[in-house]
Amino acid sequence: MKRKLLAARLDLADKISEIASRKGTLYDYVNDILEQAIRAEELGIRLKEVLDDRWLIKTARDAGFIVIPKKIICELAEQAYAKLGKKKMKKLWYETGQWYGKYYDDLKEFEKAVKRYFWDLSEFKLAKKGENLTLTCLSSKYSEVYPELFSKFLEGALNALGYSLEEGEVSKGIISLRFSKSKGK
Repeated sequence: MKRKLLAARLDLADKISEIASRKGTLYDYVNDILEQAIRAEELGIRLKEVLDDRWLIKTARDAGFIVIPKKIICELAEQAYAKLGKKKMKKLWYETGQWYGKYYDDLKEFEKAVKRYFWDLSEFKLAKKGENLTLTCLSSKYSEVYPELFSKFLEGALNALGYSLEEGEVSKGIISLRFSKSKGK
């Protein structure tokens, strides 16, 4: 088999050589990297996108998320809401939101996570002005009950991050909430 020399930055070549020494040979490792880069290119995606998406799946799994079709989630939420009642379901979503707020423990990280994991949102924005925080969430794909429950999830998370709900508007496609910094946080 013929070989060809490829030029690379010294720091990258050293790092690849170090990794390859733990994985086998440098030749095999570099060829594997090149094959995967070509494969990604043939699929029409950049290698960075592949790695970012893989990281997304790993962090979602680590945070306790699972992938379930939206139709199933919405239907189950509707049925549970009807069977268990509004109060119990809102409490469940609020408490789950609190857990995620504590898990992320940072407003920017939580915002990034929501944008990353809730693919059905056409817009999710947190705007901070002094001690106040405005949350805007848009999605045309919401069921009747889902925005009400999801708003409780968001409220719980932001409560855990040190914010108290001042006022809000929740309708089928829009969640608009205004928070203020909690005293003592």
